[in-house]
Amino acid sequence: RLQEAEAGQYPREFFYGALDLAARGAAVRYADTRRDPEGLLGKAHLLVERARNRVSGFGLSRQRVAALRSEIEGAGLAISFTDGFSLSLGRHRDLLGRGAVLVGGFHGLADMPDEVAAPFRPWARAQIRESVSGLDHLFFFGEADRREAIRRFGIPEGKTSLFLFGVDTDFWCPGGSDSADRVLSVGSDPKRDYATLLAAPVSGPLRIITRLGLKAPRGRADVEIVRGSYHNVAVTDAVLRDLYREAVVVAVPVRDVYQPSGYSVTLQAMACGKPVVLSRIKGLWDPDAFVSGENCLVVEPENPRSLAEAIARLRADPALRRRMGEAARATAVRSFGLSRMNESLAGLVERCGAAGR
Repeated sequence: RLQEAEAGQYPREFFYGALDLAARGAAVRYADTRRDPEGLLGKAHLLVERARNRVSGFGLSRQRVAALRSEIEGAGLAISFTDGFSLSLGRHRDLLGRGAVLVGGFHGLADMPDEVAAPFRPWARAQIRESVSGLDHLFFFGEADRREAIRRFGIPEGKTSLFLFGVDTDFWCPGGSDSADRVLSVGSDPKRDYATLLAAPVSGPLRIITRLGLKAPRGRADVEIVRGSYHNVAVTDAVLRDLYREAVVVAVPVRDVYQPSGYSVTLQAMACGKPVVLSRIKGLWDPDAFVSGENCLVVEPENPRSLAEAIARLRADPALRRRMGEAARATAVRSFGLSRMNESLAGLVERCGAAGR
């Protein structure tokens, strides 16, 4: 994907600014957090961890940290961009030498215990507190999630920061038309509220691309479920860009959570010049930037009728779709490009690298 990104065939946002950091002269190395540990004993412990994680609904792994021990200890600064590995990194700091500064990024920390199986929630909360205490710094993709996590887990505010996400507006760009007259919804985050979308009285074809275990409701031949995810793609990013372009509306229904769920799909679609209907959740990552009726339509979460009315309004008004799509593209380019993420990562490295010297 590095080669594809450099050739313009893959969007650059999920490198989180590391490509720009390397271009500035930093020594950047990538490590696969799904690497298995060496030896039969380590692999056996990993199987036990995976079974526990499936039962509990809480991902934590000592063995994944052990598998990357040499890479982490050889770096001055180790930054994780996934919630599960960030927690694992802090929780199992005892495996690592004292040299590396450990930084964990979180897309949705505050809500995490609520998604754990009920008998495991006290254990999960205790593990989170241990994990965050083992990290030198924590960054969050949403301010609401940051504030609530600080409150729930007793994290010192000075140990946290906000990471400003952006998308590759050169890759995600307008083209084609909405000739397919299809509503499109994309995403595999468990916070996605496809139940509300499928319950909404929406007329016309609907396509959902997700790896979540969805099934089209009985009697709904107009609903198409395409299974896919970031690691198990059903469509390439170039194909997804075409699907955004041909959609009449992109719907991003999300449960009312602190996690800023849906930001990548929302911004990708907006950058493609598409009207987006999104939920006004507690974790909406930049509420001032989304002006309902101008560059998007914002609806109450978990409200099928409100969602259906917004979609119907856009479907019935081509002029509104055109104006809103143009405003959406302008907002994405002006406020949510890669430059803000590049600066966020550069600032994070400067701050945490200095702390480690």
